[in-house]
Amino acid sequence: MRKALFNDMGIKRIIFILITLIIAGFGVYHLAAYSEKLTPTTNLAGETIGGVKLHDNIHDSHLLEQYGNPLSKEDNELYDYYHWKDGLVTASVHSGPDEGQIKRIIITATDTNPSDDPLHTALGIGLGDSKQSVLDLYGSKYYKSNEQTADIIGYIDHKQGITLEFWCSPDGAVAEIRLDDADIR
Repeated sequence: MRKALFNDMGIKRIIFILITLIIAGFGVYHLAAYSEKLTPTTNLAGETIGGVKLHDNIHDSHLLEQYGNPLSKEDNELYDYYHWKDGLVTASVHSGPDEGQIKRIIITATDTNPSDDPLHTALGIGLGDSKQSVLDLYGSKYYKSNEQTADIIGYIDHKQGITLEFWCSPDGAVAEIRLDDADIR
């Protein structure tokens, strides 16, 4: 009976199952990276955050009139991150022909300069809104991911090259919103 359990056929079956599981694991891991590409498109052409659009220039007068001078600036390798009042963060190209062009807009929580008119997306989603409100307004064509304990719901406009992500806390409330040029690194 022991010989029957460990015969050549049994060992081959176990090896086949292990190899299949390893290949399936790699497949799931690699497909997760492509989930944005596989997600059906959502029209985000008119999307703004707090009245700011992607590809606006950081030096545009309407941005400076609405938000004043930035509160702080962080440089990184490719982008200048500006922190504005009310939790608005923008990332703009710091050199070259697209210098100043906004590639990322973020709404994040802040304790300084609370506003009577909190920042929100074009459809009215702001920090503290529920994940269900996001789904009700933006629809079911989204990708999901997790990062830094956040449950992320993301929409992509393949034609415009734009992504809109809602980072939700464990209790289901929107804790951060990101509007990105899809090619931001």
